[in-house]
Amino acid sequence: MEEPLINKRVRAGLFLLAVPLLIQASASVYSAARSGRVSQSLNERTVEDKIPKHVPIRIKLNAKAEKAFKDIDNPKWLGDFELQVTNTSDKPIYFLEIWLILPDFINGDGRPDGFTLRRGRMEFIYFDTLATPADTPIQSGETYTLKIPNDERRGWEQHKVRDNVPNPMKVQIVFVQLSFGDGSGFNGTDAKPYPYKRN
Repeated sequence: MEEPLINKRVRAGLFLLAVPLLIQASASVYSAARSGRVSQSLNERTVEDKIPKHVPIRIKLNAKAEKAFKDIDNPKWLGDFELQVTNTSDKPIYFLEIWLILPDFINGDGRPDGFTLRRGRMEFIYFDTLATPADTPIQSGETYTLKIPNDERRGWEQHKVRDNVPNPMKVQIVFVQLSFGDGSGFNGTDAKPYPYKRN
């Protein structure tokens, strides 16, 4: 027996009504999920890798300590910072300097505060410094972990208490210099190769 026309119209009307309700419900679920991700990110410190891609290193945060480092409520976050650096070149790296910058904290010189991450002798800041048998490099393919020096950590903690500054929400990893110990390497935030070519 054929269904009455009135029932067909009612069912069609209910279907047409259900479609926008379903869309609205889906949008609400998506919006809630999205806001959850945003609120979660607000509880985490963001890390921006600003090292130029042509520099022959690969960096990543130590997975075991990463969560504690990114936790903005962690008062010991500096001690949980561990940057694993892998030498991806075919030559040993005798000197490496990277800065951990706090872009939202500007000091009296008009520059952002930050911390020095260094491996190797300071003499390598001079381009013509050559490696000696006493120098221990990061070999090709080897990974080395950089940490914030204790004196710089203590300095920040004293500054935080003295000036009542909040924990930073954002940090940047910035390249400074790399030396292969043979008079060649990369220098500056743009990692310009040296020795520099003359025109």
